[in-house]
Amino acid sequence: MKRGTQWPVAVGAILGLTVAANVWIITIANSDPSFAVEEDYYQRGLRWDEELAQRERNVRMGWRLLPSLSPIVRGTGADLRVELRDHEIRPIPNASIVVRAVHIARAGQPVEVTLHADDRGGYQALVPLERPGLWELRFDVHRGNERFTSLERLDTRLAQP
Repeated sequence: MKRGTQWPVAVGAILGLTVAANVWIITIANSDPSFAVEEDYYQRGLRWDEELAQRERNVRMGWRLLPSLSPIVRGTGADLRVELRDHEIRPIPNASIVVRAVHIARAGQPVEVTLHADDRGGYQALVPLERPGLWELRFDVHRGNERFTSLERLDTRLAQP
């Protein structure tokens, strides 16, 4: 090697190692399933007034949503059962309920299902949950031109074999 050329080679090697280390760190950060950013958070921020108005409508409607989640069966999921009641505690029939389930520790992997009316006056669905722990359930209920939303957190465990 010519005298004086080792410095440019050393600087180039250091820059190359820095770029390689940054690519490695970015790859690890983006592959972490526990890291999540709220979907469309900018649009959600722009619609914040609408969300506050919906919360006020929820209070005026007086509806109550009472969810329960069974233990998780591996490979199947968990049964989600919901009782939807009006302000006089009567069941509310003919509603369309969609729930978005987000595991608190793995928020980057949400699950969305539609609940169906059952023969006991409630609504239910098999939700393909795989992880025990705390789940955030975001409910969106429609009946005619009425809309009700609710956010609930439920803890579940694995079913015993």
